Amino acid sequence: MNTRGDLDYARKEFEENNMAFVMVKSRKVLAQSKEKGVAPFFSAVVRNNVDGASLADRIVGKAVASLCAYRGITAVYTPVISEPAVSVLDENQISWDADTVVPMIMNRTGDNQCPIEGIVGAATSPEEAYLILKKKFEGIV
Repeated sequence: MNTRGDLDYARKEFEENNMAFVMVKSRKVLAQSKEKGVAPFFSAVVRNNVDGASLADRIVGKAVASLCAYRGITAVYTPVISEPAVSVLDENQISWDADTVVPMIMNRTGDNQCPIEGIVGAATSPEEAYLILKKKFEGIV
């Protein structure tokens, strides 16, 4: 498994095609989307075997980081990552590369915390965050 190669490939696809996220495993795109928000990513990680995959994602907060840890994603690239997401990735030995680390992910209007980040904020494990998100996105999977 060449995690670095997969991460580079995911990042290239992500940047060239202006995607919201791209997941790659063994140089094969497992899932990608241009849709904003955590819901399309949640759906993709639940529907695909992403264990050992690499992810390039527009924004990585605690929700996305927790899903990566829960489902076995091994490497992450993002332009923007939150401090709580860094903690989750580090605690779960997931390599990551980011252009900017921010205290928290903001909502789309930029005047408050992202609501999805808010609902997983108190989660103490990737499993707990997954169960919270599963309840939130029940209808989409």
